[in-house]
Formats: sequence, C-alpha cells, structure tokens
Amino acid sequence: MAPRWRGEPGFFEIWFVVVFERAAARAWWFRWTTFAPRAGRARGTIWAAAFETGRPARWGKRFVAVDEVRTAVGHLARGVCAGDVDTDGGALDWELEMRGGAGITRGPRWLDRLPTPTRVAHVRGEASVGGTVRLGGGPVARVDGVGALKHIWGTRRVEELYWLYCPLLDDGGAIEATGVRVRRGRGPAVTPVWLRTNGGETRWWTMPGLFRHRVTPDGLGRLRVSAMSATSRLDAVATCDPATLAGYVYRDPSGFDVHVAQSDVASCEVELRTRRHRLAAWDAPRRLGGARAAVEFHHPEPLPGVRYVAWDATTTGEVQPCMRAT
Repeated sequence: MAPRWRGEPGFFEIWFVVVFERAAARAWWFRWTTFAPRAGRARGTIWAAAFETGRPARWGKRFVAVDEVRTAVGHLARGVCAGDVDTDGGALDWELEMRGGAGITRGPRWLDRLPTPTRVAHVRGEASVGGTVRLGGGPVARVDGVGALKHIWGTRRVEELYWLYCPLLDDGGAIEATGVRVRRGRGPAVTPVWLRTNGGETRWWTMPGLFRHRVTPDGLGRLRVSAMSATSRLDAVATCDPATLAGYVYRDPSGFDVHVAQSDVASCEVELRTRRHRLAAWDAPRRLGGARAAVEFHHPEPLPGVRYVAWDATTTGEVQPCMRAT
C-alpha cells in the first residue's frame, strides 16, 4: 500500500477504488497515479468516473503535485477515500470510508516473487463503503456500498488486460477474473480466476491452468470468462451498455499509449459445475447472477464508439494524438 516510487525515471504507480451501491444501479471509480517518464518531469493525476445504469458515464481527471497523491494514499491506508474532479457531467466530489475486506488473495503467491514489469497488490476486496458522493451540483448521494482497493506499480504497462469484478452475486458471493498479457499477441496470458459462493471459495490459478484459463472480449461491452480444474469448471459472461463505458488513454513510461475503457454498471451471469474427482460426471450446473459488476477493456487500440480522455487532456473534448507501442 505504501508508495514504491523513490524518484527514479521510468516508473508508474496507481491506487484505485471501485464502489458499487448496494440498493441502486450506480457505481464510482477513483484513481490516484504517480507517473515518472524515462525522460521528463514526474506528475500526479487524480481520475474519477460516475456510472449509472441507463445513463452515459461521467468522467474526467485533474493533474496535481505528486505530494497530493501521496497525501491521498496516506488517507487510503486508513480507509478514507476523498477527493474531487471535474467531469463532463460537472464536478464530482466524494467523501467515503472503507471498512474491512483486508487480507484477500486473488492470485498465486509465487507470482508476486517473479520479476514482472507490472505488479499488483489487492489491498481490500468486498469492503463495506459508506459516505457521500455529489455530481454536478446535484443532491448529495448517501452511499451504502461495497468496494475494492488495489495498488499497481511497475516499469512497463501491460498492453492487454481484461477484468471482471462482481462483489454482489445474488447468493451473497463474489467473482473476480483477470486476463493479462504484457505484449499484445505475444507471450502467454496469465489468468487468475476467483469465485466465492455460499458454499465457499474456489480458486483457478494453479499450474498449468493459470495460462489456460481465459478472460476475453466477446463483442463491444462484453467479456467471457472460462476456467477449469480437475473438479470444478466456471463459465461466466459479463455485459454492459456500451454507453456506460468511460475511456482513458494511459501512457507507458517509455512513451507508448494504451486505451482503457471501463464500466462499473455491468451485469454478469456465472455457471459453476463441480464433480467429486476427475473421472466422475459433472454435477448439474449452478447458476448465479450479479446485477452490479465492473468490466475493463485494456489494449492498444480504442474501442469503436467509446470516447477517451487523452493522456495530456482532462476531458473527452480535448482530442490529442496517441503513441503506439513498439
């Protein structure tokens, strides 16, 4: 959780919070970053997005001193999430508190020991979130929600990443699945998949399955997840209205850009099959649904029809060229 950047060039660091309202189809995403290019001055940025089913997403960012990011991270370490950003729907202000959800595991421990160019710490998951959010001078919204906090840092951005997270499955469970590849179309994809139901947790991330499971796009605003072990099999689909996708351009410290589109008002359907041993027949499928989920599409090319905030811009109205990975 503590900052890993020590002033060296060629480094990026991210903390983000995603919050889902329990009783309403709306959600929020907040992000703090430190970016130190290989050549040039480091900068801090605060990003924010508001989502509501049936309405376009509202999102934006603002540039800040790196010390402001560090101050916010100190608050996050205590469970306090607060800030403000101007979006294309007006000012977004939030004062939230996260409770519980620490000590989670969403991937194999040995992966943390590899010299990967990007690293992630799952700080909180399925945490209780309370407080207030206000958008565009409208009424203050009282939040009774659930959310997650992650810390990401490294020297090179991944070029391909797909993410599904639903903390509110209809049996009280949750699912999280990530498919990530450092270079688009080259090398293996690493895909840890996790599911909790009222019957317990199932983790699909032992070898060699970690490289065989899949989180893949299946049309605009749609992700498909598949994972299988000797005794359990998961198939899931998550879908969002493309109008609810918020797009950002992220930059690698070396200079290339990737396009990231996210919606936090997706829905998901999960089918789980189990069997007693690898030679037994599969039991009847168990089906679970979740009306509140996050989906993320992260790759070099922009998605058709999605508006993106350019790297040096703060709103979608400022169009700027993007740099490609080599």
